[in-house]
Amino acid sequence: MHRKRIVVTLFLFLAFFCVLTGCEAPEEGGERGKDWDYTVVPTADIPQEFLKEIDSKKLNAFQMSYQEAEYLYIAVGYGEQSSGGFNIKVVGLYEKGTTLCFETSLNGPGEDQVVSEKASYPYIVVKTHKSDKEVKFLT
Repeated sequence: MHRKRIVVTLFLFLAFFCVLTGCEAPEEGGERGKDWDYTVVPTADIPQEFLKEIDSKKLNAFQMSYQEAEYLYIAVGYGEQSSGGFNIKVVGLYEKGTTLCFETSLNGPGEDQVVSEKASYPYIVVKTHKSDKEVKFLT
């Protein structure tokens, strides 16, 4: 019985710790931490090794990060979409406890927008300074 109580106590402690250090979107009641500076990276400037990995995963939704020298690259893809005209908005890149939160949203084409009927694979890559923080994705 004593052992069960210890296990339950440890579980509750870990759950509480995760709640304190995890990310939550501001609209869910959490406050954003310190904003981080970032730059959206054009395809031509994405490190080749990282770009190959993105290309191999872009058919499905993905979330990845990649460190090179002094930079951290963070990528989010939304998988195959039925047409062109989609874009990704960066809602924020910010600290939350021991994590770095990357929040994005996918926006579809406008009603009057002329788009290609060909499938598209929208993704975005941002670059920021190197960090040892764990990246958490909010989409």
